[in-house]
Amino acid sequence: MIKIGIAGADTPLAGELLRIVSRHPDVDILSAYAPDKAGRPVSSVHHGFIGESKLNFTSHFDATGLDVAFLLRPIYSESDWVKLMADQPELRLILFPGTLGAAMATDSAPVYGLSEIYRKLMVRGARVVRIPDCIAAPALVALFPLALHLLLRGNLEINVYGPEDILTLDRVRQAEEEIRDQLARIQSSFTGNVVINASPVDSPRGLRLHMKLPVMISVEEALKLYDSVYDDHNFSHVVTYPVSTSEVEGTEKVIVSVSSSDDGMLTLDIISDPRMRGGAGEAVHIMNLLMGLHEKTGLDLKPSVYI
Repeated sequence: MIKIGIAGADTPLAGELLRIVSRHPDVDILSAYAPDKAGRPVSSVHHGFIGESKLNFTSHFDATGLDVAFLLRPIYSESDWVKLMADQPELRLILFPGTLGAAMATDSAPVYGLSEIYRKLMVRGARVVRIPDCIAAPALVALFPLALHLLLRGNLEINVYGPEDILTLDRVRQAEEEIRDQLARIQSSFTGNVVINASPVDSPRGLRLHMKLPVMISVEEALKLYDSVYDDHNFSHVVTYPVSTSEVEGTEKVIVSVSSSDDGMLTLDIISDPRMRGGAGEAVHIMNLLMGLHEKTGLDLKPSVYI
């Protein structure tokens, strides 16, 4: 069994993570660290656990007994992490935003945790992985195959529709930076700006992104291109028709709908669940890859929906 600990276990995103890992066939939860709520049952904070789990929040986080530590809040000093990682060569860290200080525990930068781009690095021994931003993740899934074939040019304008608490100014700026940085790594000739236009909508789980790109290929050519890149990936899917966000809510899926506009531009309509992609589902997806499991383990079915 994979022994895990979660620092910041009382946060809403941790509740989503706990709902997944509590049903994961290969996971043993050793620590749900939330010192302010130590001794209280997880069910007192996160819904869906009454009658399902007797797990309590803990006041102690002992990383020495873990295989994987999920950090939703900072814990330990950088020097403590350096010692832990040196003493425990099998320990893996999965970092959520705000906890990147732990990345100093290794000699190399943390792997950007988007499997569509960096799956090989995660499978081949990465020790520290950071969760991608929940807006950047689906955008990059849609744009990666185009960048890989050197098809992007000019600036990118992305219209994003999603929950108000997701579309904060800081989150939008972070997403713009991540998208621009990753695309430049993939396609060195891409030097354009990335601009996100955020529009909050009444949808607690659904995130929709819309782009029109001056990529002069047919829809049929685009489908072949996407299939050549994602044919062995389990959570990236491409269609040619509109799809409701209900199709992805509670899942790790990103669905890209490809069409051609009247002016010949390639149109991408992308949907995902920001609580899962770039969130709790991404964290479990990463853990599976780091620990040599099939990437869909524990993620086949929808977890209980967070409200």
